[in-house]
This record gives sequence, structure tokens and C-alpha cells, in this order.
Amino acid sequence: MATWAIAKSPTDVAAWCTFLGEKPFQVTHNGPPFAQGRYTGCSTPAPGKCRAQADLQRYESHDGYWHAVKHKDSGWRSYSGHLTTPGLNCVHDGHKETYNTQVTLHVEYHGRFSEPGIAVTHNTVLDC
Repeated sequence: MATWAIAKSPTDVAAWCTFLGEKPFQVTHNGPPFAQGRYTGCSTPAPGKCRAQADLQRYESHDGYWHAVKHKDSGWRSYSGHLTTPGLNCVHDGHKETYNTQVTLHVEYHGRFSEPGIAVTHNTVLDC
């Protein structure tokens, strides 16, 4: 799922970017899971700065809520590339857990800031 954020200048010029969250993944079999987001496009003119965040979330059946178990924040900078959380250390005991990726994006243009754009991916079930 993709999220987008728009900031408007005092003259109503809109600047925006889109940021795509990817389903949680493992680089190697039984390796740690990661969450990742990547920029997929920006307007012309582009925002001055962007702040992207990615969370690896785990569903906790005991309380019915999603909890962030790993987080990565780009800070305010020029937009580019992708953002990947640190890997989650796992105990592979055969007990499967449900994970997803949540991404958040803010943009700034001429001193104006967007509301956060938030998107969540489909779920992934892993032995972790």
C-alpha cells in the first residue's frame, strides 16, 4: 500500500511525494524479518524535505492490537531511495506470528508541512 503527503505553499502550489510500504520480508530462510518502504514519486516542484517512517508491526492476539516491534525514521531530509527497519531477532519455535508494515510520510514545502500520510501493507505470517 502507498501513502502520500501534500504540502501547499502560500500561493497554493502543491508539492507531494508517494511512499510505498512493502510486506515484511526475510532475506534468508529463517532470517530476521524486516519492514521496508520506498519512494515511488514526487511532484514537480518537489517538496523541500520529507520525513519517512517504517514500522514492522506484530499482531498480538491477547489484546487485539498491532504493536510496532521495529522502527526506522529517516529524519527530515531530501527524498530518495528506501527505508528499512533493523531486523527482528527471532526464536524459531514453530509458533507463527502475523506481521505487517506501516509507513508514514510527511513533506515540507516553503515552510508548510503536510498532515501525515499513513498506509499499512497486507499481512505476512512468519515463524518468529
